[in-house]
Amino acid sequence: MDKLTERQQKILELIVKEYVDNTKPVSSKALARDLGLSSATLRNEMTGLESSGYLTQPHTSAGRIPTEKAYRFFIGQPQKNIFEKQFNHLCGQVGVEMIRTQKYSLIITQHKTLHKKSEIVGLISPTRMRYDYNIELINKLKEMLEDFDL
Repeated sequence: MDKLTERQQKILELIVKEYVDNTKPVSSKALARDLGLSSATLRNEMTGLESSGYLTQPHTSAGRIPTEKAYRFFIGQPQKNIFEKQFNHLCGQVGVEMIRTQKYSLIITQHKTLHKKSEIVGLISPTRMRYDYNIELINKLKEMLEDFDL
């Protein structure tokens, strides 16, 4: 099996993922945005991957598509990096949710204080409004608000 450089491995990984997601040949221009490399550099690397049997080009002006060899290489890679990326992504999401929860906690505290001082009822909702036309749900919410004791 051919020894691929780290850059070639990254390019091959992105091509496989892009092709699996879109089922269209992947152009060097599409990869240039993700990798920060010039299209010419990517075309040279893709030509090398093509001559090694990892990529094929349906016709001259098309992008490249992965071969069976590319899929086998991609699947055969150690899964540590994939799990590490997923773990880091989840940690980031947990952090974002913790910040969001802290913000809502502060908003609820402010809301309770405002209610106690002014005896005005307010409604707290996320910043993105979602409209729900389910009358039964709206009625349940109304009942809960009426029974709510601050």
